[in-house]
Amino acid sequence: MYNSLFDARGVIIIALITTDHDNCRKCYACVRACPVKTISIKNGLPEIVEAGCLGCGQCVLACSIGAKIVQDDTPMIQKWLSEGTRVLAMVAPSYPASFQLKGGQLVAALRRLGFSSVQEVAYGAGICAREYAKYFSGQNVKTMISTACPAVVQLVEKHFPNLIENLAPIDSPMLIQAKVMKAVQPDSKVVFIGPCFSKKYESTDPNTEGYVDAVITFRQLNHWFDRSEIDWRQLAEQPWDNPQPHIARTFPISGGLLKTAGMFEDITSMDIVVVEGARRCIEVLKAIDSGDFTPRFVDMLVCEGCVMGPGVVSDKSYVVRSHQVAKTVNQSNHSVCNEEMQPVLEKLDFTRTFKARPVLKKTFTEEQVWQTLKETGKHNIRDLINCSACGYDTCWEKAVACLQGMAEKEMCLPFLLRQVPALTNSLMDMSNKLMLSMESINFSTLTLKGTTSKINSRNQQLEALIKETNTIAKDTLELANKVLLMVSQYQLPMEDDALPQQPLASSDIEEIRKIAAQSKLQSEKATKAFEDIASVLARLREDSIMIMEQEKAIKVVTSSLEQIVATYDQLLNIGAAMASIGRNYV
Repeated sequence: MYNSLFDARGVIIIALITTDHDNCRKCYACVRACPVKTISIKNGLPEIVEAGCLGCGQCVLACSIGAKIVQDDTPMIQKWLSEGTRVLAMVAPSYPASFQLKGGQLVAALRRLGFSSVQEVAYGAGICAREYAKYFSGQNVKTMISTACPAVVQLVEKHFPNLIENLAPIDSPMLIQAKVMKAVQPDSKVVFIGPCFSKKYESTDPNTEGYVDAVITFRQLNHWFDRSEIDWRQLAEQPWDNPQPHIARTFPISGGLLKTAGMFEDITSMDIVVVEGARRCIEVLKAIDSGDFTPRFVDMLVCEGCVMGPGVVSDKSYVVRSHQVAKTVNQSNHSVCNEEMQPVLEKLDFTRTFKARPVLKKTFTEEQVWQTLKETGKHNIRDLINCSACGYDTCWEKAVACLQGMAEKEMCLPFLLRQVPALTNSLMDMSNKLMLSMESINFSTLTLKGTTSKINSRNQQLEALIKETNTIAKDTLELANKVLLMVSQYQLPMEDDALPQQPLASSDIEEIRKIAAQSKLQSEKATKAFEDIASVLARLREDSIMIMEQEKAIKVVTSSLEQIVATYDQLLNIGAAMASIGRNYV
């Protein structure tokens, strides 16, 4: 296999269905739709736990915005075709519910895409029905459960492993048809085209792999047709490459297997029953497991007939889709007769085996569950309103899911609603505080403008004072140098033969006096300048303290705004959750 969903141990390695978290609206519609609750919620976003998934596709159908993405083998098939590989197509009998065209035109369209041979799975369904008739005619003590639906097989293997022995050991129509095609053309790739996602599991299951190389749905095929711009109306019909399947074409309709096998449902004895729909299947399996219900044979389908499969391209009702299929029963356009296939069929074995893959879930005490319930305001039985808005049928189930790590308490809509009044009151209180803070900050802003103006003015004043002080210092230095020069002229060497020192002239003495007076004046100016500088610095310090107080007020307002934004976010999240849940609530 090129693209197996399982590894050699049977462990899933490729997800069948994933979630586009960027588009997810957190409405829990997928959780609500999942019959086995195998969707985990982490930080409000869903993720399918593959180990428990049936591949039923109910989550895909429930997601109205298309955030669920189904694994698609189309690119791999196109690669085979481009490489010249011989690729065979087999089409499920529910195709008339998806494509409004004659069977021969569908064959022509698929050949136009590059398929070497196109066959009906309905032919394999006829063989499958004969195998059931033979098996049912034997002495079977246990209730037999049909295995034509791969989602039923997944349901039993994963969630009802005690009933493995009750599964009919017969290949599905898809596997039978694939075995026939591989027997005739062993070196070819076989592609199944149908309405079912779970067929992707069946094709890669370690118990059944090796026959179907790829699986695409009718919806994925329709996208391929759109991209290829094939106009069906212009195509002439071409024959199917298999014998006429006749009544086996009714397999996708309720009771189709029984009708094809010549078995009939008896509502009086309830020995042979038809069960459709995932929830009804689970109910019946529980009853069989407990021994409360012991029919001989149960024809079980997770969908309400294959015509309602998640891969069908249609918005029509069940009855309309079934009628579209029923109309093809007597159509005949085939290139092979039954006699040609008999030698091939005689060599093939259409039995299969199953393997229990139970989903292990941790159990909890009632005390633990009640403790979780109390976290969402549920303290007694009367508080368990079971509204199902979270996606779970009961509050108890949801609490257990929380303990198992599959759900979050914020999924509870009543719990979110109870938070709204408290959050609203908190918001009003913070809004009042914000108004007071805003008044304070408005005043602080005006004060800050004045303070800033004062600081600018005082900075200019300080610069002028410093400049004046520098001038005084320069003048004082010049005076000092002048005095030193004059004094040095009267300092003679004190030698024995030196002349007596000359007295200062009156003009020089007057000059020294002037210099002394100027020095005193400069000193007074310097003292006054330093006093002014000290005063300006003191006022600047006061202004700085005022700015610091204003910054504190701004921080208080900022903090209040942050709290309000956070509360608004909570309210918006609650509102979004309520809107999404309400939009999808059923």
